Amino acid sequence: MRNPCPTLTFHHQVPPPHSDTVEFYQRLSTETLFFIFYYLEGTKAQYLAAKALKKQSWRFHTKYMMWFQRHEEPKTITDEFEQGTYIYFDYEKWGQRKKEGFTFEYRYLEDRDLQ
Repeated sequence: MRNPCPTLTFHHQVPPPHSDTVEFYQRLSTETLFFIFYYLEGTKAQYLAAKALKKQSWRFHTKYMMWFQRHEEPKTITDEFEQGTYIYFDYEKWGQRKKEGFTFEYRYLEDRDLQ
């Protein structure tokens, strides 16, 4: 823990069992996963949140540092990019937004397989 503080005894003192598995994270809401990803940087929780988001077909854009999801099939697909309408998570305004005519260049796709 970064800044431990005493909690009342009726609050959980240890994490729930299996809360450090991707199966647990897949049951969390998408907004909760985004919160974990952006606010628990460098932790196992961030890693598991990213893995759960990828399983929901979200893709991380390394230039914009945002998560994108296809809203529909792209209008154009090449070896270097795809273009179409996407939903993205705007972490500054904390909400999902739609972007039409967006070009997602594959060089900015975080495509590491999260094992």
